Amino acid sequence: MTFLKENEEWREWGHVDPLYAVASLSGRERGGIRPWTASEFYASGADDWQVFMSAWRRYGVRADCCVEIGCGAGRLTAHLAGDFLEVHALDVSGGMLEEFRKHIHLPNVVLHYITRAEIPLPDTSATAVFSSHVFQHFPDIKIACSYFDEAHRVLTLHGTIMIHLPVTMWPSGRVRPIHRALDAATATLSRAGALCREAAFKAGLRKQPTMRGRWYEASWLHGYLKELGFKDIQINVLYHESEMAHGCHGFVLARKVK
Repeated sequence: MTFLKENEEWREWGHVDPLYAVASLSGRERGGIRPWTASEFYASGADDWQVFMSAWRRYGVRADCCVEIGCGAGRLTAHLAGDFLEVHALDVSGGMLEEFRKHIHLPNVVLHYITRAEIPLPDTSATAVFSSHVFQHFPDIKIACSYFDEAHRVLTLHGTIMIHLPVTMWPSGRVRPIHRALDAATATLSRAGALCREAAFKAGLRKQPTMRGRWYEASWLHGYLKELGFKDIQINVLYHESEMAHGCHGFVLARKVK
């Protein structure tokens, strides 16, 4: 299966309802009781970004050049641009980027439509890589691995990543295989449900495409990043209350050391 085929539902969202796809709150969809307006949508990212950037600063980010993986319609990108000298915003959905261009015109933001899990920048050209509410929707963990590989490639020495993703932890000891098996079974059911919803959408039985969901096991994540050449790996839980960010959100932060 090709990269574009794997991400087909996200490209569909870019045409069906790009603002709701990024900020999926009940009633905010097109035709809902209170659909997003552009001004409300972009303003909603301000508080969230302030919390995220505050944590990243404490960790030690260099605010020169940032890559954003999965910018969508630019809800957070508009605020990244206020803290970084240069922002490269990537997305697989042309519809999302069209919506972005309608509302955001910032001289230090460069948009990239991508057709592969790659970052279209030269080696060691960025000081930071960011992503929020994107890795949780990848249909295959290989896509996440490709982006981690690419993040390491484009980062300068001591450059950092801050990537939001749901994290699970398997207990140690005899129950670990049982927990792993339950995780695998749950993931299989989740994929099957997503395929059914997508088929219903294509048959005209659903108004909206599906949204896939996945999580990442903490020890695997730490090991993969360490092997790539990252250090100071942290899995932080940020608790934040806003219209979009209710409760706990997991982020992995790491620094390139080789």
